Amino acid sequence: MVEETKPSASDMIRGMLPEMSEAERKVALFILDQPQKALYYNVVELSRNAASSGAAVIRFCKRIGAKGYSEFKLWLAKDVFREVDEKYLPDLELESKTPAERAIREVIDYARQSLSDLTRTLDPAVLDLTASKILGASLTMLFGIGASGIVASDFHQKLLRIGIPASYTFDSHAQIAAACSLKESQVAFIVSYSGETDAMLEVARQAKERKACVITLTMEGANKLRGFADIAISVPASERVYRSGAETSRLTQLSVVDMLYRLIVSGDVETAIQAFERSMQATHRTKRPK
Repeated sequence: MVEETKPSASDMIRGMLPEMSEAERKVALFILDQPQKALYYNVVELSRNAASSGAAVIRFCKRIGAKGYSEFKLWLAKDVFREVDEKYLPDLELESKTPAERAIREVIDYARQSLSDLTRTLDPAVLDLTASKILGASLTMLFGIGASGIVASDFHQKLLRIGIPASYTFDSHAQIAAACSLKESQVAFIVSYSGETDAMLEVARQAKERKACVITLTMEGANKLRGFADIAISVPASERVYRSGAETSRLTQLSVVDMLYRLIVSGDVETAIQAFERSMQATHRTKRPK
């Protein structure tokens, strides 16, 4: 039996217009006229911009068959961004004038859940193998741009501190150029939450051609970058790719870096301690009196 295709949100709204009250119709007409703007409004903001009421917005949602306002916005987003995978839909949780108490609670709750989910996506054997490869490499080149670049830079700083040969640059073109010089004895550690960034895919192609060990850190699920990986590390798909800013995705990636750092340090504790002492003395040396 063929499953019946659900009509688009705009088609459903137009079809239900004759049955709507005047207040509901104001909401409907505003959404049809400015659907992308409506996606980012909460109930109060939508009712105000539509010159209607919050109660009318809720009735409107039920009128067109949505269980609630959140479900309606997701339905509308799929309509506005046609032929786009759900993980690439925009962040619909944005609201103006969010109370500080709510921001604190939500960030902590999301972080707690995402870190808990790491136990599901991470394989201890994969992390052990990754640490071993980095310890044995003549050089580890780190790659990543945007928020993922911050993660790569953090890992770079950690590796340098314990004397592990590593390199990183924020410029994406320079990263591609660096990948072109990789050698078989080296590691390419590529960070990309989506696993679909063009620059990182080119880095991976170059690394594979030069037979370097390619290690990827991406969100779980299918993505193009993982197809190049000799070792693939996954973090939870806690955020959509199209988002206002990396929050939980950055946190989980940084946590993976911290885990790898611990494993690498434990692989050669004596050398790491000596490196720690040298760097502390060099960076925290007090001025001697004349």
